[in-house]
Amino acid sequence: MPWRKRRRGRDMSVYSKEEISRLIDIGKDKSLATKVRGNALEDLVCYLLEKIPGVLTRANGIDPFRGSEIDVSVANAQTAIWMKVLPPLFLVECKNWDAPVDAKAVGAFIVKLREKAVDLGVIVAANGVTGNPSDLTAAYMKINMAQQAGQRVIVVTLEDISVLENAEQFSKLLCERILECVAAGRF
Repeated sequence: MPWRKRRRGRDMSVYSKEEISRLIDIGKDKSLATKVRGNALEDLVCYLLEKIPGVLTRANGIDPFRGSEIDVSVANAQTAIWMKVLPPLFLVECKNWDAPVDAKAVGAFIVKLREKAVDLGVIVAANGVTGNPSDLTAAYMKINMAQQAGQRVIVVTLEDISVLENAEQFSKLLCERILECVAAGRF
């Protein structure tokens, strides 16, 4: 599958609120097939990331044995100021669920990170993940255990995305989540 091509425009860093809303609306439209709704979230993530200078994405990477799918693979040339904190390669798991993502799904994503020897995973979860981040219960326990094993997993919600105006805000959000993860054990 080819790397997604950047959409050319006058200012690559400004997000279109209409495009973000359109993709979020498709993802929420229960009359559409689950695959279509899930693809809308993947397209949204690629749209947001590809506006960041030096970032390329690849959606729907499937291994040769069809045993595992990576929603979005990210190559980060680390040219944008806040992206220098993130590793050159990381993976994104998109979960357009009505409920928070459970520990089992988070654990499965962490296994993918380990299998691919990738240090950072971003879970874009429409409604967050299960558990209490302060008590490290449910999905947060899985994320905490991954961090202890050398993998960082951060969570971004649709609420986080809906307020973004530009690529710098998104890259800074990712950087802040890494800092929270490392310094305070928050995800």
